[in-house]
Amino acid sequence: MLRKYSFIIMLFIGSVICAQENWMVKGYVKGMSSMQTVEDNGEMSLENILHNRFDINWYANENLTVTVGLRNRVIIGNNVSLIPDYADYVSRDNGFLDLSWVWADNTSWIGLSQLDRLMVDYTAGNFQITLGRQRINWGQTFAWNPNDLFNTYSYFDFDYEEKPGSDALRLQYYIGESSKLELSTALNADREVTSVMLYRFNTGGYDLQFLGGVFTGSDYVLGGGFSGSIAGGGFSGELTYFHPMDDQEDDNGGRATATLHYDYTFKSSLNLQFEALYNGFGADDFANGIGDIVFQDLSPKNLFPTKLAFLGSGGYDVSPLFRVMLAGMYGPKGNFLYLGPTLNYSISDSMELAGIGQYFNMDEVEGDEGVAMVNQGTAIFVRFKWSF
Repeated sequence: MLRKYSFIIMLFIGSVICAQENWMVKGYVKGMSSMQTVEDNGEMSLENILHNRFDINWYANENLTVTVGLRNRVIIGNNVSLIPDYADYVSRDNGFLDLSWVWADNTSWIGLSQLDRLMVDYTAGNFQITLGRQRINWGQTFAWNPNDLFNTYSYFDFDYEEKPGSDALRLQYYIGESSKLELSTALNADREVTSVMLYRFNTGGYDLQFLGGVFTGSDYVLGGGFSGSIAGGGFSGELTYFHPMDDQEDDNGGRATATLHYDYTFKSSLNLQFEALYNGFGADDFANGIGDIVFQDLSPKNLFPTKLAFLGSGGYDVSPLFRVMLAGMYGPKGNFLYLGPTLNYSISDSMELAGIGQYFNMDEVEGDEGVAMVNQGTAIFVRFKWSF
């Protein structure tokens, strides 16, 4: 039923905007092959993904804009048969409306689509209202965002540049060129309400923001963030404090999550960045091995499995068309280590070729029944992208 109505919606919007002059359609087609191995048992998974995206904007007039974002994927490989309920896992939708559907589910391949943007935006003077599935990005740092209360994403999901959206009503009032007051309210798949007010302004060369409200109907939240520069490099940070609305549900009372970030670009084009995370909700160890990272149920209260994590990365333009990057992450508890090299080559203005590696390693841990959990894994990805 959802697939039928979503298809009708796309056809309707497409027919309407194609009759107008003020519309824009863009997107891409990506093909990505991957090989993933688990070092403990030598198992290997091979996967090929064909990924297509359409972003449609209809500028009905100078005040009203309608936006639709549709992503389509075909996944072929032995993960489909090796991982139970794989189709349900990759098609999960955390929004109030389930706008994802699996239109093909076979033993070796699946096909799925998702409307991750479906919103109406209206502006009148200094006031802006946005209703529907949208991305509300309040994050100031790079890898972990405690202030991003609506659209938490995984750093390791590099193939989803747009990042997820949420079903929300967003009200923004621009006080001046660099100040605004915002109230955003969202419903998730569990019918839980997140409603938070944010005030953002600039002073002394720094963008500052303060926020407060309710998170998923279970916690009061207070927080803030900043972004500016020190010694010629970018300096930013975020902190959010969560206090349970029912104190009896959490014997430890409120907890906070915070990040600090610094990045610097040299004249040679070399860019370095560093980030640290403190997670007040983190566990003392990785109970499920690297599965705690790969299958982590992300939220602003669960940005990393343990309490501390550190990130460092660098990128360098070997030529105007060829860029090399290397990222590393370390978690002291469990000696978690991640390395992620990337090679990116621009074939033309609309085509690029990339090679991405991911390596995970940590101390061995045992499950409840004394079974050793997976503690090491490697993945290699080759991706071609054509944008239109």
